[in-house]
Amino acid sequence: MAKGKEIWVSKFGGTSLANASQIAKVKDIVFADDRRKLVVVSAPGKEHKEDTKVTDLLLTCHKLVEQGKSYDEPFAIIRRRINEIASALGVGLDMDKELDDIYARLSQEKTADFAGSRGEYLNALMISEFFGATFVDAGQIIRLTEDGRVDEETYEIAEKVLKTIEGRIVLPGFYGTGPHGGIQTFSRGGSDITGAIAARSIGADIYENWTDVSGIYIADPRVAEKAGPVAKITYREIRELATIGASVFHEDAIAPVRKVGIPINVKNTNDPSAPGTMITSSRDSKKDHLVGVSGKKPYRRLVVEKFMLDRYPDAAKAIHGIIEQEKLVCDVVVDAFDTIVMYLATDMDDAGADELVKKITETVDVDICDMSEPLVLIGVVGEGMDLEPTLMERIATTISTLGFPLTVVSASLPIKRLFAVPIDAYAPVLNAIVDTIVSD
Repeated sequence: MAKGKEIWVSKFGGTSLANASQIAKVKDIVFADDRRKLVVVSAPGKEHKEDTKVTDLLLTCHKLVEQGKSYDEPFAIIRRRINEIASALGVGLDMDKELDDIYARLSQEKTADFAGSRGEYLNALMISEFFGATFVDAGQIIRLTEDGRVDEETYEIAEKVLKTIEGRIVLPGFYGTGPHGGIQTFSRGGSDITGAIAARSIGADIYENWTDVSGIYIADPRVAEKAGPVAKITYREIRELATIGASVFHEDAIAPVRKVGIPINVKNTNDPSAPGTMITSSRDSKKDHLVGVSGKKPYRRLVVEKFMLDRYPDAAKAIHGIIEQEKLVCDVVVDAFDTIVMYLATDMDDAGADELVKKITETVDVDICDMSEPLVLIGVVGEGMDLEPTLMERIATTISTLGFPLTVVSASLPIKRLFAVPIDAYAPVLNAIVDTIVSD
């Protein structure tokens, strides 16, 4: 690559690499722009709904090893799938030798991390030869801590290796080397995290994340008919959407590039001409005030009242203590002088809700203790929401016209508003909010 030329890191997910035909499509995308220097690959995904991911088959092998049983049957499927891809791509690597080595090591290593990482490893080997690129093993450059976080020394190690390589590089995602020297995988969103690490280490100008959708949608398109992809969204907005159930980037996959300001472009492998969504540090929020709406369920709203509750700190402490004892997660809490309102993420039934109310009233001297029916929390996110004062008012009015009970949970957060509605109101309310946003 010419000195001073832009560098892009491109990560492709499992559905983009499910078979030789998809991999050929990926090659066309990569070679269409020579700025795409480093490619991060996932393991082969499902070819169809009834198919099984290679990673899942490998983890099945690991479970059988733990049980002292033969794993020949699932491994035979893996072998056939990998050899079919290699043959169709026309790569000259002796995949049977690699597969034989993995087969033997599954019973020697006896770790889910080793088993779960081999799909990415095998796919990267084949793709690197198919591209005529340099293969770099992720275990060589990525260091993980005991709890699965990225060790800061990774960036220095990876930079030294990656910046010395001429031409394109293919790097398997999802894993690195743990503190004890063995293969260790990321807990979730593994290949996305690898791509972000590589982008920061090599000093990329853009980190492309190629999936099977054309960007990040304003809402779940399976629920909201008019939901389409947003052109631009900030790291901060992504984080807020994730807290209310949106299937967007995991925070660990954003952190490495966010720190140095590298934008992420979410693109569709099956529609490469679509612009996708850019995730950036900032955006012009004057035009698009809101960027997303999502819901999280089920919740129960717990309301506890006691006259002059603020004068009885032990009572409030006891209430919080009971919630902890019951191992309930409180995602939102609103404290007033005489009232505590908690939104508990729980699927408890009515009997369980009654038991909790009973326990609180028998333990703490309160005036009122009440538990709601199951709810969904719906969050509306956008850094420009305060630039259009009537927008949130119109959304609340639109929801109220549907005839469902509505509670405004939070009306003062900087870039997010929260509403609570009954579970069965989720789809109609989500669609109504999207309609309002789209017509804004």
